[in-house]
Amino acid sequence: MTVDLSAVSGYPNGWFVVGFSDELAAGDVKPIRYFGQDMVLFRTESGAATILDAHCPHMGAHFGYDSVVKGECIECPFHAWLFDRDGACTEIPYQEEIPRKARVRSWPVRERNGILFIWHHRENADPSWEIPVLDEFGDTTWTDWSHSIMDIKTHPKEIIENIADKQHFPRVHRTHVTRFDNVFDGHIATQLTEGTAYPRPGQRDDFKLDATYYGPAYQITKMDGVLSSVLVNAHTPIEPKLLHLRFGVMIRDTGDRARNEKFKAGYVDNLTSGFLEDVAIWEHKVYRKSPLLLRNDGPIGKVRRWYGQFYE
Repeated sequence: MTVDLSAVSGYPNGWFVVGFSDELAAGDVKPIRYFGQDMVLFRTESGAATILDAHCPHMGAHFGYDSVVKGECIECPFHAWLFDRDGACTEIPYQEEIPRKARVRSWPVRERNGILFIWHHRENADPSWEIPVLDEFGDTTWTDWSHSIMDIKTHPKEIIENIADKQHFPRVHRTHVTRFDNVFDGHIATQLTEGTAYPRPGQRDDFKLDATYYGPAYQITKMDGVLSSVLVNAHTPIEPKLLHLRFGVMIRDTGDRARNEKFKAGYVDNLTSGFLEDVAIWEHKVYRKSPLLLRNDGPIGKVRRWYGQFYE
């Protein structure tokens, strides 16, 4: 039995990726928009990544444009009020007294595995789980991330169903699957797959992978094939039917930097092509609340029940 997600509104609870660490240097300020809200992302001089609501409570200036970081604070570009990482105003240059209402929302942020995360909860509850540490990140036998991003006009639930949709692999991705299992455990969902991929004419890759979602939007895939690799696939809603899909790859170091970069570039190119194959479906399909499922389609009902928990 499937769960009807056709009427879900708002955005799910969980950790969402807003960027990779190498995209945000100390002192950088970036306007971002997710979950239908404008925010500002900045890194303090000590290196702490911070996300605040975008607009100053004074007269509404946007912190993401023409602001500067001063120490552990961001300075409003309009009247130079300073706001700290908790969203509290700490200084007004022309008045000693600071109003109690001079503050903006500060969002929970984590920086882990070379990736920047924001916590979103429909009722503003604190984080109920943490992002696990990747042993491969920072290990000298593995490369750093190579990553990319794309805009997709779809609802996140369409992307999630891929982890249970066994039968789309041959037609959409030219992949022959010999083993396909799913495990659902609390906020974690795992796809275990073995098979053969044919990414380009004349190419063949016999692979084995473990693809795990930690919450509704952050997936890590560990794959052994032609190369050993770690892939990240993360989607973050911008508006109800618009999201950012970020993806990246690290590979086991071959001992040759030029060869590493060539392999990673090839992986990112293949990932981009693969996602575009899905995008062509996602952006034009409709959501069937009662799909005509067959025995060998995969556990679509289970993944819908799993995903539904993040809207509670």
